[in-house]
Amino acid sequence: MTDATATTTAPVAAEALSENIDSTPNTTNNNNVPNSATKADTTANTTSTTHIEFEPPQACIRRLLKTALPPSTNVAKDASSAFSRASGIFVLYLTTCANDFAREGKRSTIIAKDVLNAVKELGFGEDFGDTLEKFLEVHRREEMEKKKVKERMKERLSG
Repeated sequence: MTDATATTTAPVAAEALSENIDSTPNTTNNNNVPNSATKADTTANTTSTTHIEFEPPQACIRRLLKTALPPSTNVAKDASSAFSRASGIFVLYLTTCANDFAREGKRSTIIAKDVLNAVKELGFGEDFGDTLEKFLEVHRREEMEKKKVKERMKERLSG
């Protein structure tokens, strides 16, 4: 990113998110399934801005908290909901910033490099940049191996 863009991306992303994040609690649809747990909601309001809401399912949040915290730690329901809401906001914030990097590269697709750059831009590069890069290396190797195994199986079946 250019220096001028780098200094303005995070505040612009924060402003965009603060306009788009609804502070009302989750509602349920006619099937009694929370909207935010089933999908990212996008609805147009009267000012033609897009309202985006996303929260990971509570089961995922509980599992993350259980693995991250000592066994003796209990988490209240409202705290679990707060973690869910905060993680959703963070994902949207990171996505907005990564999208800025993709657009700067004249692409409509966000790639892993955009996410890494967004993590660094938002000030998490020192803590998570190396870990994320290592994860991506391992993930790519695993995906290549899966592809090779699949090709071998296909050759065996057809050969």
